[in-house]
Amino acid sequence: MQHTYSLPITVVGILSIAFALLIDGSYRYDYLPAHLARVQTVQKAPAYQRTLRFNVYTFTVETPDTGTVGVASIKAWRGQLLLTNFTVRIDGPIAGAEVADLDGNRFPELYIFSQSTGSGSFGRVYGWQFLPERKANITPLNWQLSFETGYMGHDSLWLERGVLCRQFPRYQPGDANASPSGGTGMMRYQLRPTGQGFVLKEL
Repeated sequence: MQHTYSLPITVVGILSIAFALLIDGSYRYDYLPAHLARVQTVQKAPAYQRTLRFNVYTFTVETPDTGTVGVASIKAWRGQLLLTNFTVRIDGPIAGAEVADLDGNRFPELYIFSQSTGSGSFGRVYGWQFLPERKANITPLNWQLSFETGYMGHDSLWLERGVLCRQFPRYQPGDANASPSGGTGMMRYQLRPTGQGFVLKEL
């Protein structure tokens, strides 16, 4: 980790200061009064960062994590008004984020796509619709597919013509992970209201 150091010092008389920077990047003050030193740390750039817009709405998605489980920070504005600021746990690195109005009610939805780490790269979708009075969760129905259908992950996810599209290779028994031979599977999901939230249901 890099550090920049700013040491504003007003010298009255003679002041001796000893400072040591260790080989492993850490540092030690042999003598430096706290009120004379300010250490500034350079922040690491986010692993994923994107700004999305829908009419008067603006969304930012950011995560500093690249491991098996990350935490995404999400902010939503309507004009200059901050509507919400929340975090959500994400399974794997973020592969993309999109805004849309899949149900045509003129209120935006935010979708985050992730892929799990490891050989499977299983796709996940996280979503919310931003209504005038609240944020409603969007839940995909029956998202986990059976291995008996030839599904072993490697999802591609995108929005197109009012639906969520999901494409993946199909595996035959005995196929290596890198060599699927069963063709390509395609599924489409439509957004529908249910109770206080929404679901993505296969067409």
